[in-house]
Amino acid sequence: MLGGDTPRASVPGEISIDHADGFYSYAAKYVDEAGTVTKIPAQLSRAQVEEVQRLALATFQVLECEGLARVDLFLAASGEVYVNEINTLPGFTAVSMFPKLWQATGVSAAQLMNFLIEDALARAARKRARRTSV
Repeated sequence: MLGGDTPRASVPGEISIDHADGFYSYAAKYVDEAGTVTKIPAQLSRAQVEEVQRLALATFQVLECEGLARVDLFLAASGEVYVNEINTLPGFTAVSMFPKLWQATGVSAAQLMNFLIEDALARAARKRARRTSV
């Protein structure tokens, strides 16, 4: 998620667990190189992508987030989508999901950084403009 007043969602990504313990455990995530499979973009139908993005945007907005966040969701076998968590300070390394998702959406790392800096400066300016002296 990016933005404040008019947030936007990246393409969704997918993490599949392929670890012996069957969970997205520490070992699956950080130790076993084959413990997870990441797919960007996620292998979803158009309707599923729209629902995932709608729910992610709604979560971002209802929590009054600004700037950036990553909304993690579960897709149940029934097709229902559930919010798992929101990460308001997602990883930002070359191997992190957040920049990879935006890259797949068509936003380069440089564009992403520029957006975040400009958005933060604009938010700060709006806050300064609202201040009054007493």
